[in-house]
Amino acid sequence: MTLERLVAQAQFLDSAQLEMLEEMAQALQQPCEVRVHPDSDLAGGAFSDYFLNRLKIHHATSEEKFKKASFEYAFIAAARYAGLSAHKTRSQTFQGADAVVGGVRWSLKTEASAGISKASIVVSKFSEARWIRDCETPGDFARECVPRFLAHLDEYDRIATLRAFSVGPERVHYELVEIPKELLMRAADLTEGDFTARTKNGGSSALVRDASGLAFKLVLDGSVEKVTLSRLPVKRCWSHASWTVPTIPEDEE
Repeated sequence: MTLERLVAQAQFLDSAQLEMLEEMAQALQQPCEVRVHPDSDLAGGAFSDYFLNRLKIHHATSEEKFKKASFEYAFIAAARYAGLSAHKTRSQTFQGADAVVGGVRWSLKTEASAGISKASIVVSKFSEARWIRDCETPGDFARECVPRFLAHLDEYDRIATLRAFSVGPERVHYELVEIPKELLMRAADLTEGDFTARTKNGGSSALVRDASGLAFKLVLDGSVEKVTLSRLPVKRCWSHASWTVPTIPEDEE
C-alpha cells in the first residue's frame, strides 16, 4: 500500500468513514511501549510491528481488551506480514490447534480478567470435558483425564497466551507468553492419589509438579464441563514480546 493508493481509495469514502479513517490514522501515530525478546523466533521485527498496529487500531475505537477471536486474526495476519505462511485451522483437522504458522500448529489463548496475576497464568478453557459427568471417584478422574489431556496436547506443537492488563484508565499492557508444552506434559505423571474427591459441582482438581516444584493446577470444572489450568508460573514460561498501547478515554463522547 502506498500513500497514493490510500488517497485514491479515500475519495470514495463518505464523511463518517473519513472520520473513522482519521481516528485510526491518529491512533497509529500514538507512542507506545514495545519490548521484544531478542531471541524470539516468533515476535521479532515485522510480526511485532504489525501486531502492535492491530492493537492500536482496535483500541482507537474500543476500550475492550483483545478476545480470543481478535487475537487469532491478528496473530495470523502478523505472521503473514512477517513473510510466513499462516492460516486458521479447521476443527475437523486440528481440534486443539487454532492456527498453523510456517507448518507449526499453535494453540492460542487469552487472559484478561480484572484479577489477572503478573506471577501466574490461568487458562480458563484448556479444553471441553463432557466426560467429567461420568466420573465419581479420584480413580475415575485420573483414568479419564490423563490420557485425554495428553491426547489434546498432541493436537498442536506450541501454545501461546495473550495476557492483557489495564494500566490506568487509558492504557492496556499486552504480553505474548508461550507456555512450554513440555511443562504441560508433566500431567502424564498424575495418579489417582493426586486428584481430589468429587466436589459438589461434580468436578475435581490435581496439582502437577516436577523437579522444580509446582508446574500448574489442573481443574476439572464439573459445572461447565471444561478443563482449566491455573497457578502456572510465568517465570517458567517464555515471554516473546509486550506492547503497551493507549485506548480511548472512558469519558470520550
